[in-house]
Amino acid sequence: MNLPDPVQTFLDRQQLSYRLISCLPNETLSQTRARLDIPAHRMIRTVLLKDASGLLMAILPYNYILDFSILCQLRASELEPLHGSEVISFFQTHGCQGNSRPPLPAVFNLPAVVDTSLANSGEIYFESGSGDSLLNMRNNDFSQLLAQVRWGQFAIPIENLDFPTSQQLVPKNLVSLTNRYTPTQSRASLESITELPAISPVVQRILELRANPQPPLPDILQIVEQDSGHAARIMYWARTPLHDFHSPVDSLKTAISQTIGPENTLNLLLGSSMAEIFHISAEGSVGLKAIWRHSIYCAALVGELVKALPEPPCVNPSMAYLCGLLHDFGYLVLGHALPAQFFLLNRFLAVNRHVPISEVERYVMGAEHWQIGAWLMQSWNLPEEVIATTRWHHSEDSTHPYAEYSNLVLIANRLLHYFGLGEEHNNRLPALAMFMLGLTRDQAMAAVNQIHACTAELDSLSAMLPLPQEKP
Repeated sequence: MNLPDPVQTFLDRQQLSYRLISCLPNETLSQTRARLDIPAHRMIRTVLLKDASGLLMAILPYNYILDFSILCQLRASELEPLHGSEVISFFQTHGCQGNSRPPLPAVFNLPAVVDTSLANSGEIYFESGSGDSLLNMRNNDFSQLLAQVRWGQFAIPIENLDFPTSQQLVPKNLVSLTNRYTPTQSRASLESITELPAISPVVQRILELRANPQPPLPDILQIVEQDSGHAARIMYWARTPLHDFHSPVDSLKTAISQTIGPENTLNLLLGSSMAEIFHISAEGSVGLKAIWRHSIYCAALVGELVKALPEPPCVNPSMAYLCGLLHDFGYLVLGHALPAQFFLLNRFLAVNRHVPISEVERYVMGAEHWQIGAWLMQSWNLPEEVIATTRWHHSEDSTHPYAEYSNLVLIANRLLHYFGLGEEHNNRLPALAMFMLGLTRDQAMAAVNQIHACTAELDSLSAMLPLPQEKP
């Protein structure tokens, strides 16, 4: 447990008492805190941001949300978060492990701002920069280290974010769902979502074909052939190893009839056609790129999980795939209807990665994506299975009539952390959902391995974004 030289030199010069606490290799700050049973308000985290003047270090308690809008006001500047690779590179350049970020701005010659909630007595804990230890000292001594930097209130305790999550989201109560902690700049907002974009003729036609137990192949081909993007996605998806089709896929007809199948072809067409209706930023934690990639991976993983279900399967494989593909499309509505707030949401997510995404959504938007998404699916008369999955895919104890589908998507979302994806803050496999479906952990991990073998193909498919049409 050796401190990085710059940190050691700085602390020796200050002549303040501290102790080192051993951490496990590759352990996250959250895991360390839980293992050592350190109160969340005693743990400090560090966030790096930048503006036109350069870098800024923000220092706040672990269990607080950094309010991006308040911090920008406090600094009177337009801040933006550093990307993960930039943060790692910065700390490595200064002799630290990239994932261990000491809240000691003087060590790095950075300006800083400290949340006033840290001006309390007691002990505090923070990353030492070594990657294998925490620093522990008295809060008064820590405050002395930061006596020359600016203090201000820019963070909110997570436990203060009370929100009626059981309330159904429909236009008449959108306003009442607005969180009283929502930043002033983004408060106007949900009231304006009184109408959804009109369903396109293509989506309407796809839904009509999906309702047919045996959709005619010529009708499906007609939709695919009218759009080069659709055709490219179908051909590429047909050629992935997941389909276990060993003959050449030399035509759209072969791809649809023999490889993907008519139902899943319509599913992929439906997902991409729906995404084209919404105008949403491609970048960000929940931008179109991230949502589309997450959707593609989730649907593929659901497809593999369905193969492991006991016979006869309790779900329709095609419907399960569709649920995996569409369950997060509430983000498309939020990004389309509230672009300014959605931009802010992506900024908040970038600097509050340890906070459950649902908490950040409620704080910034006043609602969660599943509420908006369920409203979308219901308004467009999508299948009840899709509506239920969109509504319940974060719930571990759902007992609604279509729980099998939402449970599959819940499990898939928990497994997506193996690919650096997913919005689930909790990566533990849900025991009740696994039991109800008759799945074992070994089967779940086998599905993960199948997807791991196809990541290059899935990434390429994800890169074929369903771009929206130009606004008239």
